[in-house]
Amino acid sequence: MTQQQYNFRTRVERERDAKLVSNYREIGIAAVLAAKAARRKDESGKATAQRSVANANARD
Repeated sequence: MTQQQYNFRTRVERERDAKLVSNYREIGIAAVLAAKAARRKDESGKATAQRSVANANARD
C-alpha cells in the first residue's frame, strides 16, 4: 500500500485559489497557475524579510 502525502492548505488559501479560478476561467489554466505562482513567490519573500528582521532583533 502506498502512502499519500498531502500538503496542508488553510481554508483561506483554498478560498483564494477558488476565487482565482473563477476570475480567470475565461483566460485559461495558464493564467491561474501564473497568478498562484506569483502570489506564493510574494509570500515567500515576505517570510524571508520577516526572518531577517527577527534575526536582527534577536541579536540586540
